[in-house]
Amino acid sequence: MNHLKWFDILVLTLILWGEGIYTSTASYIALIQGASTVDDNLTFSATDNYGALALQAGLLLLALLYLWLRRFDFKVWTIRFNIKAVAGGVLIFLAAALLLDIYFMLTNPLTGLLPFPGPIGAFFGSETVSSVIYALLNGVYEEIYFLGICLAVRKEHLKWALPFSLLIRVSFHTYQGMISALGIGLLFGIFMYLMYRRSKDRNLLPFFIAHAIGDIFGLGVLSYFWM
Repeated sequence: MNHLKWFDILVLTLILWGEGIYTSTASYIALIQGASTVDDNLTFSATDNYGALALQAGLLLLALLYLWLRRFDFKVWTIRFNIKAVAGGVLIFLAAALLLDIYFMLTNPLTGLLPFPGPIGAFFGSETVSSVIYALLNGVYEEIYFLGICLAVRKEHLKWALPFSLLIRVSFHTYQGMISALGIGLLFGIFMYLMYRRSKDRNLLPFFIAHAIGDIFGLGVLSYFWM
């Protein structure tokens, strides 16, 4: 089977994102009620990271098992490692980061929050090995769903599959606040879709890499020069 049905997308969404959407929504409600802050929601311990890593690994295996039982042809996914893919991933990250920098600068008056991540040196001082390992898996986990699964439908069904995927991308990022969720879910999501559709070989690896870099360093680059 080369193309997924609507119920396949729904089942895989529940498997991969049911828990994430629930917890993100609960965190967002606590956020708007003043019971927590964005900083609280973005603070993760090594235990949190390894727990999320184990959960995502298990859910990803479950999703792949479902696809195997449905006799999905995994060959429709191109995942090829080469220097071009790595360089492409870095370039995609830089372009996406600049796009999000502009977005957060424009929306900053609405949030009153500094939109940029900390300087690159902060990564080496505060990030842990668990954060990096989790980011590497998360890049695969998210983009295999958005680009590999949601787009594995017949061409005429993209008109609903794409908006649905963007809605899902927004829904599990709400714990970061709605402004961030919309930027990541819609702006970043559409950008990744357009870049993937324009790529000649449809290699997923550059998008895994770009997403992982964004998770590690944050989707922003101007702060590294904005001193």
